[in-house]
Amino acid sequence: MITTKTLVEAMSDPAFYPEPTTRVDVVQTHISFIFLTDHFAYKVKKAVDFGFLDYTTLERRRRLCYREVALNSRLSPETYLGVVEIREKDGRFAVGGDGEVVEVAVKMVRLPEQRMLRRVLARGQGGPELLRSLARILAKFHANAFISPELQAIKGLDGVRFNCVENFQQTERYIGTLLSDEMFNFIRTSTELFLQRKRALFARRLADGRIVDGHGDLHLDSICATDPVQIFDCIEFNERFRIQDTAEEMGFLAMDLEFVGFPELARVVIDEYIAASGDRELADLLSFYKAYRAYVRAKIHSFQTDDQGIPAERRSELATTASRYYELAARYSTEFNPQMLLLTVGLTGSGKSTLARKLAARCALQVVSSDETRKSLLGIDIRERHYDAFDHGVYAPSITERTYATMVDRAEALLIAGQSVILDGCFTKRAQRARAIALANRMQVPLLVLDCRCSEKLIRERLERRAARATGVSDGRWEIYQKQLQVFEFPDEFSPDQTVTLDRSRPVEVLVEELLARVPPQWFDPYSNGASQ
Repeated sequence: MITTKTLVEAMSDPAFYPEPTTRVDVVQTHISFIFLTDHFAYKVKKAVDFGFLDYTTLERRRRLCYREVALNSRLSPETYLGVVEIREKDGRFAVGGDGEVVEVAVKMVRLPEQRMLRRVLARGQGGPELLRSLARILAKFHANAFISPELQAIKGLDGVRFNCVENFQQTERYIGTLLSDEMFNFIRTSTELFLQRKRALFARRLADGRIVDGHGDLHLDSICATDPVQIFDCIEFNERFRIQDTAEEMGFLAMDLEFVGFPELARVVIDEYIAASGDRELADLLSFYKAYRAYVRAKIHSFQTDDQGIPAERRSELATTASRYYELAARYSTEFNPQMLLLTVGLTGSGKSTLARKLAARCALQVVSSDETRKSLLGIDIRERHYDAFDHGVYAPSITERTYATMVDRAEALLIAGQSVILDGCFTKRAQRARAIALANRMQVPLLVLDCRCSEKLIRERLERRAARATGVSDGRWEIYQKQLQVFEFPDEFSPDQTVTLDRSRPVEVLVEELLARVPPQWFDPYSNGASQ
C-alpha cells in the first residue's frame, strides 16, 4: 500500500516527471503537497478530514481535483492545465502510463514566484494602480458570478453564523496556547452580537444579489501580479466557503494587506472596488468580515501546528503567525463591536428600567439591574415584594452598598467578554456612580449617563399602579420616592458629552430612537426600525 512518505519521496525526484526538470521544490500546506518543477506545479491533496473538508478517499480527491480546475479557470484560465493520474507499476511511480492509479494531481503552469503579490509588495513594487486594477477585475468577476437564490441562501445570516460557530468550536482547543480565554470569548461574543444586531443588513445583502460564487480564499499568496493578473487556488472543497458575500471576499484581501503592513493599499482596493461595483453598503460589513477572515487564517495556522509531519521549527513559526492572526481578529472585533457602559440615574418611578430594557432589546445590550442584583444576593425571589422602610431591611445602606458593588463587578465581567452594559439603578449617590466611572476608565470604554426625569404627578401615578400589583421586581413606593428626593445627589460630576437628560413622560419608543444618535451605529441597523432586532 502506498504511503504519503513513499509518494512524496517519489514525486520529489526530477526523474518522476514526463517533462525534463532540473529540480523539484516541495511546498506543504495543511491540506496538500505542491511539487514545483522547472515549468509546472503538481498539487496532490492530503487524505485528511477536517469536518469542513474531506479528502479521505481517492475518488473524492479525483472529483475535487476536476472541480478545482473548472473553478479556477474562471480567473486563471491559462494556468490550470488539467488533472493527471499517478500510477504505480512494479514498485515504480509515474505520471500516466500503465499500472494502478494510486493518486491524482492538479497540473498547473508554474507561476513566477517573484511576481506573487506578497513578494511584489515586499519589494515595494506594488503601487496603488496595481491594487485598483485588481479591484476592477474582482468587481467584474463578482458581477458575473451570479448564483440561484437557493445557493445564495447558503451565505445568508444562518450560513454565516454556522461558519462562525464552527470556527470557534474547532479552535477552542488552542485556548491557553495560541490565544487567551479572554480574547477567545471577546471575539466570539462580538461576532454573536453583530449577527444579532444586523439581521436586516444580511437580509438586504441576499435581496440585492451580493452573495456570489466567488474565489473563497483571496489572500496575497493567491494572486500573481503578471500581465494579466492571475488569481488562482480558489476553494473547491466546500461551497459554503466559496459562496460568500462580496464583502467577505474583499474583506479577506483587505485584511491580508493590513496584516503585512499595507493599510493604505487596503483602503485603495476597497475604495476602487466600491466605485466599480456600486456596493456602498460593503463598508458596513468590512470590519466584521476582516475579523472573520483573520480568524480563519489563525485557525488554519493552528491546525498546521498539530501536523507532526511539519518540522518543529516551522511549526513554531506557524504558532507565532496564528497568534498574530488571533490578535488581529480581536482588534477588528473592537471596530464592529465598540463597547460602552451606560448608567441610569433617577429616582424610583422615573422610568429608568423600562427605558433600559427597551434600549437593550433594540441594541442587544446587557442590563444589570439593581433590583434583581439585590434580591439575588439575598436569595429572594425577584418577583417577591418587600415593603421595608427607607434605608431599612433589604434596603439597609450596607446591603445597598453591596448591591452596587456587585453590579459593577458583573458589568466588568460582561465588558471583558465583549458585551456592552446598562447599569440599571437609581444611583442617587456620587459614591455609587464613582464605581461606574472607575470601571469605565479601567476598561477604557465610553460612559453614557441616562439622567431620567419625570413630573411628581406621573411618578406618583406609576408607583401607585405598581403597588397595586401583587408581585414585581421593584419595591419602589411613593414614600420611598419622597425619602430619595431628600438625599438625591444630582449627577453634575459628568461632562455634557457623557450625559443625556431624558423626559420620561415622553413615549419610551421615541426616547430610544433619539438615544440611537448617542450610541455606536454598529449597535443597530438604521434601516430596520427595530423590526428585525
